[in-house]
Amino acid sequence: MAGIALVVMEPGSEWPGHVGESETLVALRSGQDMVQCTRDRLAVLRRQREEVRVAVLACNGATDAASADRRANVARELLASVSRTFRGRLVLTASAGRSSSLFRHHMLTLAGTLTDRLPGTSATVTLRFTDPRESVPAYSGGGQLRVA
Repeated sequence: MAGIALVVMEPGSEWPGHVGESETLVALRSGQDMVQCTRDRLAVLRRQREEVRVAVLACNGATDAASADRRANVARELLASVSRTFRGRLVLTASAGRSSSLFRHHMLTLAGTLTDRLPGTSATVTLRFTDPRESVPAYSGGGQLRVA
């Protein structure tokens, strides 16, 4: 069973950079219903007996209620998936240069809420604000890239 890294990108978000050392990277482009698209992709991976070891949610900086709700729902789906694996990781990323203080507050609150769901698992939640000027490899794993 190969380890999967799953990246979900909100509209307008930046590629999160280094994702991990997984066999396969699945990048999910945001569609009309990001929550359902994420659920569907995770269900397909489960049916294929794939483990999502690293999940990344690349966030766009929006602070409206609908965006915050959608982001939280997607993050919960991703956390549930990585929590099923040993030392699964959920990484929330956003551009440091385009993040307002209100957005940073929203993200810190979301990360705290998700962390409250970790007891009894070996999973971790990381919040990372990236600097687009930094030169980091987009993917350093040895496998393949699939875009869904």
